[in-house]
Amino acid sequence: MADAVYLVRDLLFDSRINEAADHFGVPAEATRDADGLAAAARGARLVIIDLGHPDAVRALELLASDPDTAGIESFGFVGHAEIDIMETAKALGCKRVLARSQLAAELPRLFGRLKGVDMG
Repeated sequence: MADAVYLVRDLLFDSRINEAADHFGVPAEATRDADGLAAAARGARLVIIDLGHPDAVRALELLASDPDTAGIESFGFVGHAEIDIMETAKALGCKRVLARSQLAAELPRLFGRLKGVDMG
């Protein structure tokens, strides 16, 4: 079981997430669709969703509707100009919505925190 699960379509971000998780020794699992994310999220402590992924809204709906996953810390990321999807994600319970560049900068802190490392 992974501590962090994610749904991304960009191979660069997949690689960045994996590198940050590996650096801190956090088990992380990539998923391919909303159903896979919802299943993998049970027991996870962190969910990351590429809000530009075709299954992003469905994934958020599935997470929000399941008591086992509704409270998991979730981060969505999207291009900084995509205001509509940001608002939709927040309305569906996404805890934080970040621009792509912000998430890239936050990854070490997110994974460090899962391992109890204070990154400031």
